[in-house]
Amino acid sequence: MSWVSKRRAVGAALGIAWAALTSALAAGCDVREQKPKVAPFGTVAWIGEAAAQQADLVVPPSAVAGAMAPVDEAFALFIASSSLAELEGASIVLKNSTNEDVRDFAQKMARDHTRMTRDLKRIVAPRGLTLPVAPTGRHADMVTKLTGVNPKDVDDAFMRRFGIDAHKEAIVLVERHLIEGESPELKLYAQQTLTLLREHLAAAQKLAHAAGSR
Repeated sequence: MSWVSKRRAVGAALGIAWAALTSALAAGCDVREQKPKVAPFGTVAWIGEAAAQQADLVVPPSAVAGAMAPVDEAFALFIASSSLAELEGASIVLKNSTNEDVRDFAQKMARDHTRMTRDLKRIVAPRGLTLPVAPTGRHADMVTKLTGVNPKDVDDAFMRRFGIDAHKEAIVLVERHLIEGESPELKLYAQQTLTLLREHLAAAQKLAHAAGSR
């Protein structure tokens, strides 16, 4: 597959999800809600070059190896990178935070994302897809930025970007994959993952709400 073809495949796989994500985040998400708002299926126009480039910030065209359907590969690569970022973010917080509530959240998130990554690898490895071993693209940037945060602000930065924002993004993409995905195993994985991601988001929003009311 040529580089151009790969770029188109990635764009087709993630484009609708990215557009839906933009719409959902623009609409906002009430801290009391467990599910972020998602644009209705079928309302998003075909992905353009700019949106394809946005998708490339996490899943570059070169990462699509053709071992599976492009929509499934792109989803697996994105979720793997997202989980690895969550794990590294949690590790940073556990080394620096003294807030027991934040530490408990980080520990649970680390356990869940470790299991999510292991389960995902079990599905895609026999099909020839190699998952990243470290966060890629802007997921890597998230981790880098957290390492540069003042220690007294690390709890807030972690909860806001990793606990809330990153989980909103992942939830939208997982919900879209339940519609667009081709692999039955990956769709089952997406459904199971969605439950955990919603739990994480609800817990993070609850902590943020409690901190803001003090």
